[in-house]
Amino acid sequence: MKNFFLIYVILFFSCGSHKKLETEIYKGKEILVGKTDRKAFQQKYYNEWFDANYRDYRTNGEVLKKLRQKINQYDIKIVMGTWCGDSRLYVPFLYKVLDEVDYEKEPVVYCVPRDYKNYKPVLKDNIIRVPTIIVLKGKKEVGRIIEYPMQSIEEDLWQIIKGNYKHELQN
Repeated sequence: MKNFFLIYVILFFSCGSHKKLETEIYKGKEILVGKTDRKAFQQKYYNEWFDANYRDYRTNGEVLKKLRQKINQYDIKIVMGTWCGDSRLYVPFLYKVLDEVDYEKEPVVYCVPRDYKNYKPVLKDNIIRVPTIIVLKGKKEVGRIIEYPMQSIEEDLWQIIKGNYKHELQN
C-alpha cells in the first residue's frame, strides 16, 4: 500500500508540474507559444522540420574541438518562432552542435507568437528578429546570434566565447 501511495504522489506532482505549452494558429497551422525545451520539437509536425534539419546539418569538427573545451561554462537562451523558416533551420543546427560538444545544460527556449513585438520575453531581451540565440556567462550576456549565423552556428558560438563577435544586425 505504501508503494502504491508513493507512486500516486510522484505521478500527481510530476503531471501537475508539467505546464502545457500554448499554441495559436498561423496560416492554418498550429504554432507553439511560451517557454519550453527540446521535447516540444519531438511532437508531430514540429519533429518533421526539426529532425530533418538536425540530421542534415554538417558540423565543423575543428571548431567543435575548441568549443567543447569552453561551452559548458555558458548558458544559452533561444527566442524563436515555430512559424519562422530561419528558426526551423538554425535551432536544430544549434542543438546538433550542442549535442556534438557534449553540452551539459538545457537551453532555455521561448517560442514566440507570430505577432511577437510586444511579447514579454521579447521585450525583456530586446529581441529584434528570430531566432535569437543568446549566450550568457552567469547572468551576463556575452553575445547573441540574430536571425542567422555570420559564419556557422559553431563558429559564431566560438567567436562569442572568445569575445570577438558582433552580429551585423546588432546596434
